Amino acid sequence: MEAKEIKVAEVHTWRTVLRRSVPWKTARYTKGDIEATVVEISDECGASGYGYVPAMLLEGESGPSAEALLHSVLKPLIKRKDIVGIQPLMQDMDLALMHNLQLKFAIEEALLDLQGKKLGIPVYDLLGGLSRREVPVMRMLGIKSPKDTAAQARGFVDRGYTHIKLKIGLDETRDVEAMQAVREEVGNAIFMTADANRSYTPMQAIRIINKMEKWKLDGIEQPLVREDVRGMTFVRQHIGTPMMVDEGVLTSADALRFIEADAIDVVCIKLWKVGGFMKAREIASLCNAANISCHIGSTAGSQLLEAGQLHFAASTLNLMGGAEIGEFEELAEDPASGLQIVDGVLKVSDAPGLGVAIDLSKAREITF
Repeated sequence: MEAKEIKVAEVHTWRTVLRRSVPWKTARYTKGDIEATVVEISDECGASGYGYVPAMLLEGESGPSAEALLHSVLKPLIKRKDIVGIQPLMQDMDLALMHNLQLKFAIEEALLDLQGKKLGIPVYDLLGGLSRREVPVMRMLGIKSPKDTAAQARGFVDRGYTHIKLKIGLDETRDVEAMQAVREEVGNAIFMTADANRSYTPMQAIRIINKMEKWKLDGIEQPLVREDVRGMTFVRQHIGTPMMVDEGVLTSADALRFIEADAIDVVCIKLWKVGGFMKAREIASLCNAANISCHIGSTAGSQLLEAGQLHFAASTLNLMGGAEIGEFEELAEDPASGLQIVDGVLKVSDAPGLGVAIDLSKAREITF
């Protein structure tokens, strides 16, 4: 197959608001509607690829900040005529701009979408090919009363979902009671993890996790602050549940630090959090070499976001616990479409690029 150079002609950004009927609550934040940014990169032939900036202030980025940096700092790099490939371009962007990982993910996603369309192949083929054609979807239970949490879990299971994540971290008694209520409602066959979002001290985490293990806890995610590698090791030594790190790993060097400290069993990879596909692949490859599993996490967002994560999940060998790529079901006014969850599973598209359609009438252009 002849190589096709990417010669970028235009870079546009579009602001979008995804509506949520019920606010989402975790130990760290409560959020209603979702404001995000869509990046459109077009080549000289008029073909376009699309990427998505979650614009999560919790992770240090917003729509306005992403747009300003894209158009003032990164656009001149993207529109060069001598782009050799996507990976060298991403490296140049790292040299030009530190941090802003959500924005860099969106740019890489748009370029991969564009390249896949030009070559007539799906994005997963640009990531090394398929490891699986179907990815189980993990659905998330926000912080509610134990009774309401169990009812929501029952609704997911009745729709075919087999993987659930329970948000915890605000109240120890509620956390344990919610775990018990969900297990009594859905049984032990459902794969179930809990995410404390950095809310516990080491001794508190050990106490709570040991109580929850009575109800078959399949994984515990980031119980301690992100910097406490030694504490994670200590907790892991005193529990029987696989330990997952999320906020603590932004780079492959972070993952290596946790692995060498014998602090983890699983790494939660969010492509938009670590800065894109190739950086996520570095983390996944390191984990595979160390016999550590990977879990694909996310935040509620557009199908455009989850299409990229679906292609990555489908091409990653050492996947554990499904993938958190189904929260778009709870959102309205999504500019992307084409993903359909059937019996708790997403099938990866064989269409060129990401395999989703984009309706920009549901977004507002903010191009400088």
